[in-house]
Amino acid sequence: MSRIAHGELALYNPLSDADLDEAIGLLDLAPGARVLDVGCGAAEVLRRIAARWDVQATGYDADPELIERARKAAPELELNVAEEPPPGPFDLVVCIASSHALGSFPVALERLRELGGQVLLGEGYWRREPSAEYLEALGGATSGELPDYAGLFAAAEDAGLTALWSCVASEHDWDRYEWTQVLNAERDGTQPLRERAAAARRRLTTPGGRETLGFALVLLRH
Repeated sequence: MSRIAHGELALYNPLSDADLDEAIGLLDLAPGARVLDVGCGAAEVLRRIAARWDVQATGYDADPELIERARKAAPELELNVAEEPPPGPFDLVVCIASSHALGSFPVALERLRELGGQVLLGEGYWRREPSAEYLEALGGATSGELPDYAGLFAAAEDAGLTALWSCVASEHDWDRYEWTQVLNAERDGTQPLRERAAAARRRLTTPGGRETLGFALVLLRH
């Protein structure tokens, strides 16, 4: 359902292309540096990093279809279907909207620190306290599953990581991301996807819903 809902979206998160490319340009990678993308999906981020920097790029994801799509688009990358990361260390570890692959936030931060010298993290945070209606529409999530913006950086510091740079998805970025998925899900027409679209609409249109969830891209090092 996720693949259908995301459709032609290059990124499975609300980041803008410009913000992602800016972050990639700010990386500090020597020729031949080892880069790992955790839960890489179709490897869009990894492809952009490899195009900008002379690196050994490795990615993994649990979804075989996404890995196969990535291999066709970028055969030069090392891409694997896997549940766990390969042995480190890496010069850079990318984990954008994929902390669930390492035990979820904030546990994932410890593993990211162990894997890499630099970390490019994309993580959700609460812009405001979520209402019960919002959490129900999100699929029964709890408010404790995500930090607020300050808590995101505090957790990184507690894990031994220092923030160097950050940006957040704008409301325009979120609208494009969320409503594209609603449109694709509705046009697919199957009941599960229409239910997914209905839940997203409830979440976005509940009072304050559009201003509840945020997404930050953070460059970290240890």
